[in-house]
Amino acid sequence: MKKSLLLFICVVFSFQTALADWTITQKNTTDGKAENMVIKVKGDKTRADVGDQMSVISDAAAGEVTMFMHAQKMMMKMNGDSMKGIMALAGQMLGKNSVPSKPVATGQMEKVGEYETEIYTWSGQLGSGKFWVAKDFPGFAELNAVQDKLMKAMGNPAASFAPQNSDFPGMVVKSEMNVMGKSVLSELVSVAKDPVDEAIFKAPEGYQEMKMPTLPGQ
Repeated sequence: MKKSLLLFICVVFSFQTALADWTITQKNTTDGKAENMVIKVKGDKTRADVGDQMSVISDAAAGEVTMFMHAQKMMMKMNGDSMKGIMALAGQMLGKNSVPSKPVATGQMEKVGEYETEIYTWSGQLGSGKFWVAKDFPGFAELNAVQDKLMKAMGNPAASFAPQNSDFPGMVVKSEMNVMGKSVLSELVSVAKDPVDEAIFKAPEGYQEMKMPTLPGQ
């Protein structure tokens, strides 16, 4: 349960919700295993495909999240109350009195791909991280802005897992994190502001719904 909870939360924290249509591709390497995460955004709807094993569709306006496990052809739906329950459980794992911490600019500059970046560091109750931030990345404010809204809607121990995107004065194009014993390297592969087909936010056919497990205290 703890491992699944961590994976789900990491996917949700990766959502970049924006006003326009966006497609964001990231390469994530966890404990040496690399896979791409493709995030597609259309208005309040977001879809994240983690390799070929899992997809998560979020509808911020409806307050619903659906997770699809493709190998098992299973799906699990979560409404706002369920999401808040997951966040509350995460908060219990963290400790109720955890204090959010902010990333710190190091003043060190480094080029990542085509972008000139400044390196930031961060440490929280569950781990630490290093972030390469491109301050001149086109549209970074729009890409970062609504993530905070999603976190607040769910209840927010987020700052103990990782900084929020709005904590940075630019776009994070690379990060190295160690959270709950997991080493994760994330690299931005591409960002495209192109029309996204509404059809990708529909549930695939032939998937069996799995009920949300009862959380402690419910």
